Amino acid sequence: MNIPELVSSQKEHFHTGETLELPFRLQQLQTLRDLVSDNHDLLCDAVYRDFGKPEFEVYTNEIAVVLQEIDTHLKNLRDWAKPESVKGSKLTFPSRNKIYSQPYGAVLIIGTWNYPVQLLLLPLIGAISAGNCTILKPSELAPETSRAITGLISDRFNRNYLASVEGDAGTSRELLKEAFNYIFFTGSTRVGKIVMQAAAENLTPVTLELGGKSPAIIHKDAEIEIAARRIWWGKYVNAGQTCVAPDFAAVHRDVEDSFIRYSEKVIGEFMADRTNGIKAYSRIINENHFNRLTNMLSKSEPVIGGEADPNSRQIAPTMVRAGWDHPLMEDEIFGPILPYIVYDDLNDLNQRLRDMPSPLALYLFTKNNDIKNTVIRDVPFGGGCINDTLTHLGNSNLPFGGVGLSGIGNYHGKFSFDTFSYKKSILDKPVWPDLTFRYPPYSGIKLNLFKKIFS
Repeated sequence: MNIPELVSSQKEHFHTGETLELPFRLQQLQTLRDLVSDNHDLLCDAVYRDFGKPEFEVYTNEIAVVLQEIDTHLKNLRDWAKPESVKGSKLTFPSRNKIYSQPYGAVLIIGTWNYPVQLLLLPLIGAISAGNCTILKPSELAPETSRAITGLISDRFNRNYLASVEGDAGTSRELLKEAFNYIFFTGSTRVGKIVMQAAAENLTPVTLELGGKSPAIIHKDAEIEIAARRIWWGKYVNAGQTCVAPDFAAVHRDVEDSFIRYSEKVIGEFMADRTNGIKAYSRIINENHFNRLTNMLSKSEPVIGGEADPNSRQIAPTMVRAGWDHPLMEDEIFGPILPYIVYDDLNDLNQRLRDMPSPLALYLFTKNNDIKNTVIRDVPFGGGCINDTLTHLGNSNLPFGGVGLSGIGNYHGKFSFDTFSYKKSILDKPVWPDLTFRYPPYSGIKLNLFKKIFS
């Protein structure tokens, strides 16, 4: 595919004005919805063939999330797209003032492999709603899903409006050389820096959805069995290959033993029904990632789990007692391994968390409102849950995004529409009256008048 030619054709198509029309945008959203709904079996099968993700997880965490997001946009787009009237000011009286949401133009969305349907199509919904032309770059690490999505997109959409480009990292580099009007990237912090550097060449605005070491805090007043079940669910889903998975746990010393006991119970329950074999639990995406994780395990002494099968690329949910300087605490794990550290004082823990790069998510298990408010206020993170994990992503009314090294910008629901729109401010001044005191020649009388108004 000739990438410069494709980008040029999308920019030309954008300037025809077709994508600005609200009925067109609504129709494209409906077409995308039909594409996903009609082909959910094909998409579930493609993701399974890429890395063994169970159909239940693919449908609930990818297909259903995308369909819900499209429905939110279909329901609300007419209101979101209306110009917003705002108040004038003393300096602009008399006038009418409005803010118009305008699409950027030709945008690039680079997806990632761990949720290869959701994390590619969810931002696309915002791009369509806002009125952009879009090029998608699915991850080559999930080739079956990449091929399926690219085929479906090419069948149902005009490539001058929406196209999916397959390829490896070299293809991504070629795309990043183009002067897109906006870039949306989901992936690692390391690659996010490369994307931002490339975007800077053309001063292209970006959204970066990255990751980090998202903590789960289990305070001494928590419902420990519930905490264990919900934390290990957050690790079990997609075998921990989730950007907002609990990356490590901070457990109050008073409840360490009970957290271990309930964790062992919960993991046993999760892993008990293996009648479907590999279909019950995701594989690690490839051999390189599997070797990276097993190398981490080789430097640890698991409290629970630790089994790894190179033939299926599966690693059992594993818990390791760690300190702040443990190798497992150095980088994001992105797998089913949960190191935990023990803390005594919440203020000391908060200081430790502030000293770390800000994570994409944080999960706090407590019944105490003062503790909730203290952690939310004192620790920087993108978003999270109280007494749960992962589920804040399921509410389209909440913005999703990171802070610092875990990302720039946010999306979901109206926040996606806003991400792919820029705000155009318009002041509409009547011809009459034409107040002359703002015009030269200036005088002391005019100056004194302004001082009286604004003093």
